[in-house]
Amino acid sequence: MLSANEKTGFLLFAFCLAGCSPGAGVDKGFEPFMPQAPEHAYVDRPFVQEFNHTTNELEPGIGPLVSVLIPPAGLDGYETPTQVTPRGLVMHDAQHDLQIVKIDPGDPDLLAAAFLPSGIMLASSAYLYFFNAGSLSAVAVPGSIIIEGLVQGADRIYLLTDQGVGWVSDSNTIKWPQGEARVSAVHEDSGVLFVGGDNFVQAYALAETQTLGSPLWSLTAAEGFDCGPVKGLVTDVILPRSVDVVVVGQGCVKGYDLSNADPVVLDIPEFASDRIPLGEPVFAIKTSDGGILVGTGSGAYRVMDRGDGPEWRVYNSERWLPDEDVRAAATDVSLQDAPIYFATAGGLATVTASRVTLEKKLEPFIERIVLRHDRDGAVADSRLTERGVLASNIPWDSDNDGGWTCYWILAECFRYKVTGDTEAKAHFDKSLDRMLSLRTLTGTDYFLARSVIRKDGCKLDDCDDPDDGEWFTSPDGKWWVKGDTSNDEVTSHMFMMGHAYDLCADDEQRQRIRAHVDGIAGGIVDHGYQLWDVDGKVTTYGQFDPEYVNDDLAGKYGDGGRRSAQMIAILDLAYYLTEKKMYLDAKADLIEENHYDQNIVNESEFPFRAGSGDGDELVTQAFFVLLRYEQDPVLREKWLEGWRRTYGNIKLQQAAFWDITNAVVGGDDPSFEYAGRWLRLAPVDMIRWNQHNSQRLDLVPAPGYYNDSGRMRSDGFIIPYDERPCDRWNTDQFKVDGGMGAWREMDGADVLEPYWMGRYYKFIVPDF
Repeated sequence: MLSANEKTGFLLFAFCLAGCSPGAGVDKGFEPFMPQAPEHAYVDRPFVQEFNHTTNELEPGIGPLVSVLIPPAGLDGYETPTQVTPRGLVMHDAQHDLQIVKIDPGDPDLLAAAFLPSGIMLASSAYLYFFNAGSLSAVAVPGSIIIEGLVQGADRIYLLTDQGVGWVSDSNTIKWPQGEARVSAVHEDSGVLFVGGDNFVQAYALAETQTLGSPLWSLTAAEGFDCGPVKGLVTDVILPRSVDVVVVGQGCVKGYDLSNADPVVLDIPEFASDRIPLGEPVFAIKTSDGGILVGTGSGAYRVMDRGDGPEWRVYNSERWLPDEDVRAAATDVSLQDAPIYFATAGGLATVTASRVTLEKKLEPFIERIVLRHDRDGAVADSRLTERGVLASNIPWDSDNDGGWTCYWILAECFRYKVTGDTEAKAHFDKSLDRMLSLRTLTGTDYFLARSVIRKDGCKLDDCDDPDDGEWFTSPDGKWWVKGDTSNDEVTSHMFMMGHAYDLCADDEQRQRIRAHVDGIAGGIVDHGYQLWDVDGKVTTYGQFDPEYVNDDLAGKYGDGGRRSAQMIAILDLAYYLTEKKMYLDAKADLIEENHYDQNIVNESEFPFRAGSGDGDELVTQAFFVLLRYEQDPVLREKWLEGWRRTYGNIKLQQAAFWDITNAVVGGDDPSFEYAGRWLRLAPVDMIRWNQHNSQRLDLVPAPGYYNDSGRMRSDGFIIPYDERPCDRWNTDQFKVDGGMGAWREMDGADVLEPYWMGRYYKFIVPDF
């Protein structure tokens, strides 16, 4: 049966088939569409937010590391963390000058380190070194033994060798191995020593003897154990579930229940081969949340709960690691959300964490924009003259100043409405002035610029004569103005101006917004549904006309539906603000004579309309206007059907903007799980580091609509925002590698806008 709304829509549609025209349903008392409060809002509860400290924080003169450690309590004279290079122990004097306690030049490189209660022990393949009270002494390893690693126990250090396990006590008494099988992992816990090697794990009762005795139990190839060389053993794990011992081998990760006489392997989905993100493990340690962290030659991965249950979290270069060759890691398991220190071939990496709400997390985003991204009110990426160094920031113009600034204006408008913060209103006022000036500085009523640069006091590139596009001087001679504006800039202005007008503009600003929209929309109509530049010619991508949309190959088979939506959205907003009949007449022409309405319904189904984050953004901005300001209920039902089809594809990208927008425009079954996740996982550091994921083993092709774009995780999630190249959500969310070499910083307004829009519409609510 039809619902009441469906019956009403059907009757109105039938009535219009009998002879009404677009605009016949216009209500002079029209109010823009307002969505209903959701049944299940996203509650902004505290979560674990990680912060990176990587190449831009490396101390000169240290270089590659082989180990990093946390000194035991009560052992003075060592730094936290303690770093070990291939040639020695890193220390600093009282003036904090670097001092490396070096081994002899002819000795093999160090490969491991561990603490005894009285000092630190370093190891190469052929020597053990003891450092205590400022003195370094060496002991040669017997010629038939090769040291491969060290593991710290309760009161001894275990030697991993090609001939079994040995150990060193605090008295520096050494128990050399006795020619047994190669041992590659050891873990001591509660009087039991777990020993792993090539396709075996054994458990021994730890006694004060010089021999281990017979094992309590064994896992071997004969019992079906097929993990290859064991690289890590971790006990008493609680993530991803309660596990007595986790075995990390070259060929698998397995969890075992030890409550019976023999170990019982557990069925843990996260340990499946297609879920483990990186291969070739080097070590495994426990983390303070009860999970495990695994280091490899291609990054590190950790199981943790970031708000959606246990999942693997990858630390890659360059946001998280200066080099993906991870040799060791250290953390304090007794401290909640303890820092994690990584020893890599590129030096030390540190990951810190704190528990924050989204609102608290996003405070630095506002500060960043004000400090480094505000160019007379315009907001976009900034450039760094020193790689990764924020203090070297220079604000920069972009091809889409309006496209990026619109998110900042809306974010601060919504934040002002939610919090009453006058600073947010001041930011809104300043940036609205800049957006409006993108038209007035062109010297026309109808054209809007891509960007403007103030000549006086300019600190940007090419201030004297910019050459990255079509620039001209404003009529007052004070500004460089960038022309050849695309349809996307027009759509971004329309997307932002309606809410700005309705919610935050004062009377004078409303008058200016009306003139702004009227000038642009009127010029496009007057020029045959094209955006003309100041030279009287259509811009390169300024076509909204029927000839392009319905006849040109690019429109007919590609983006004709999107440009139809953009054009009708322009007319809807212009009519809402001005009530000029010319906009209804133009809309009638485009719908009745040129089937723009059907183009909009079918927008996502044009033959060459492949998934495109940029195209998805533009059509979403258009639907955002259509579904808020359409005054004809029959047409609104059509636009809603078009949005259903389009959103059915673009929601696969799992970014917050799509889901929050779907709720704002009255889309079906609004859900905020992906929105909350995307906002939680957005990096706080918006430097556009080079990021690397193509080495991952847990990736599958992107969903059908985007299957030429890249890959996603096998568990159904996109690679988290803080593990991917730092791009806005209008850029491919399935891109696994990329970046801009840490020479740019993003502003982050694209993160602020969906959060504060969600707060304003009560889709996101504080955790009271």
